[in-house]
Amino acid sequence: MYDYWLGGKDNFEADREAAEAVRASRPDVADLALENKKFLTRAVGYVAAQGVGQFVDVGSGLPTSPLREPGASPLWLATHEAARAVEPDAMVAYVDSDPVAVRHSQALLAHGGKRIVAVLGDLADPGAVLADPEIVGAGLELARPACVILGCVLHFVPPDTARRTVAAVAGAMAPGSYLIISVGFDGSPAPDGDFADTYNAQAGPAIYRQTRAGIDALFSGLEVVPPGVVDAAAWRPEEAEAERPERIAMILAGVGRTA
Repeated sequence: MYDYWLGGKDNFEADREAAEAVRASRPDVADLALENKKFLTRAVGYVAAQGVGQFVDVGSGLPTSPLREPGASPLWLATHEAARAVEPDAMVAYVDSDPVAVRHSQALLAHGGKRIVAVLGDLADPGAVLADPEIVGAGLELARPACVILGCVLHFVPPDTARRTVAAVAGAMAPGSYLIISVGFDGSPAPDGDFADTYNAQAGPAIYRQTRAGIDALFSGLEVVPPGVVDAAAWRPEEAEAERPERIAMILAGVGRTA
């Protein structure tokens, strides 16, 4: 569904039907998906510019970057593309719990070299992810600063699991490491306006509604990089954002640094 909303080609008819059903109730869902990908591109570039050369993208989906038209610049970059634009030898591990997504990723990354891998893993077990033999074999060294990306995946687990996951990741990483986090947020007070209900009507993974306070708490103990935890579109945009009305649904995003 996510790939379809982004204009990708790696999706099936069932994905497209479910994605359109969600879009019927939430016409802005594709815009939110794109804003998240643009945020991740900027955030990865920022972290790489701080001298970090190892990235673990958990719940990564497919590492594709569709073009708007032949020859046009991409609207966003996959993690390895964004990292290697700054750190040419960056190690990047894509992790997903969906075997189909992992197999597709491995095919897409077949010529990326030994320092780019795609593996099966569960974000609810971050210790196993960070100790995965393939990821360690690709060059992950937790004694050195690294970056773990949790992009629009934490709303697929209960809030307490999300908090434990982030705390476990932060605790396993060296000082000066980074976490890039984005989470879907719906501030609608009415149950029938909740994106989680709309999404969960489809036959796929469940989404758990996250509160603003709960999302802020994910960054507890981390040094939050300015401008803080904000609408993904407003996190260090390449161009000044036009003033926009407050939105009920958005992707809240931020970057935290371990002390």
